[in-house]
Amino acid sequence: MLSYLTPGPDPSTLGEIRRSLLGRLQEEVHAFGRPALVALAGSDHPVLYTAGPDGRRVAVVAMWLGGSWWFVWGRNGQAPAASPRDVAAVLARHGPADPGGAGKVRDLFSRRPRARGKQVAHAASGALAEAA
Repeated sequence: MLSYLTPGPDPSTLGEIRRSLLGRLQEEVHAFGRPALVALAGSDHPVLYTAGPDGRRVAVVAMWLGGSWWFVWGRNGQAPAASPRDVAAVLARHGPADPGGAGKVRDLFSRRPRARGKQVAHAASGALAEAA
């Protein structure tokens, strides 16, 4: 038997635990005056989206790693899920909410898909307007 494997939570409750942890983190992020939204909340793999002080979108997931729960985000962001207040402070960088509105969660999802590659050149040429 592999000694480095520790028993984890019951697999049937993983989604429930993730939702609970991300919900607590969402409340703490809001307490710092930052927007936060839990997407896929009805699934076993919810994701918390927030915006940093610079207005960039940050996705946070809850994961069972090394015998405990962790919040993981970005390339290097990780912190124990035992203290969501501390994690929210890191995500907010202790900064007040941006009064200019650069970090509005609704803005993260209001973007529409845009044509790419050859479609852009085709649309720019007016060919789509002629076909309509």
